[in-house]
Amino acid sequence: MQGQLYMPDGRFRSSTAVAGKADVRDENLFSAIVLAHGGQGQQTIFTNPRGQPIPALKGSAITVAQAHQTTYTEVTTVMTKAGEFGSGIGDVSIRAIGATLEVAPQNPTDNSISAWGATLLEAADVASKVFLQFKIAGKKQIEGPIWSFPAAGGVYGANVMTAGSLVANGPNALPRKLKLPILVARNDTVECVVGVAGAASLVFRTTTGAGAASLLTVMLHSLVKGDVR
Repeated sequence: MQGQLYMPDGRFRSSTAVAGKADVRDENLFSAIVLAHGGQGQQTIFTNPRGQPIPALKGSAITVAQAHQTTYTEVTTVMTKAGEFGSGIGDVSIRAIGATLEVAPQNPTDNSISAWGATLLEAADVASKVFLQFKIAGKKQIEGPIWSFPAAGGVYGANVMTAGSLVANGPNALPRKLKLPILVARNDTVECVVGVAGAASLVFRTTTGAGAASLLTVMLHSLVKGDVR
């Protein structure tokens, strides 16, 4: 019973896996979404695998031009199967959830900042308007404003008074720890809803073009029980 509390039942495994054997590892499971000026409504992540478009919450006038913000890669998602962890990952026990907002690169010569990425302005706007809702097989498991899921990591540690201040969503590398893990079977539907609450819209420093587009990456610190082959 205690084992079932911390790891899902792994009986529904691939026929090519070694019977009765599994490996357990500490793993990062993650997926990202683009936030930009004018963003409204909701989008779902963990539903598109690598090679597919990254969903965005942005205004109609915003064009996301940065290559790393348009298509899922090894940096922006761990998913290789749409909506499920599948046999490629295995059965999962989620121990902590963090949300990291991409920071704006700053030129050290003249302190100018790029047209994309978040500064203190965008970080504060996201913290006041964006929420996260995590669902397994259509059932809500946890919900809260994005600031209740502190950053799992990322760039951090500059003077917040400068134009291109580097900021994080809460204490860096201290994600929301769960007293009871969230169990996800490999064939469960995984959904993480990221939305702008109510009728609000995101107000970023750039209102056209790139719209200060910033990736928000949701990280699940997890124990994974995978197949032995």
